[in-house]
Amino acid sequence: MKLVPFLLILVLILSVFLFPLATPALGIGLIVISLSIALFSIFRKHRTAYQQGKLTRATFVRNTFLDVFGILLAMALAVLLGSYLAGLVTRPISNASTRFIAGIIVALPVGLGVGLLVNWTWGRLVKTSSEK
Repeated sequence: MKLVPFLLILVLILSVFLFPLATPALGIGLIVISLSIALFSIFRKHRTAYQQGKLTRATFVRNTFLDVFGILLAMALAVLLGSYLAGLVTRPISNASTRFIAGIIVALPVGLGVGLLVNWTWGRLVKTSSEK
């Protein structure tokens, strides 16, 4: 099961070279699948606490909304900052393959960094039910 995300990313990377017209659809599909898994995990986490009586219904809704908003915020910031910096770095590169690889090398750490920063900041702002 842990092999599936890596296979999906491999298919997306190979599609850039083998089927360039299918790449945007595969990328959007990968984002939708990833977001769906994240939303399901958030809902399941808070639902378990709600069923155990640790959360009221209002707290359940609030915590779920805040977690979803945090994920969407992290994704938006990572996309904006990653694409901006990758564009700056890859602008002078003329070879498409080199440009693609350089974009990944620049955007991936930026996205991970933004995700960690938002996770750290959001964790300080929003306390989970088990910490109360």
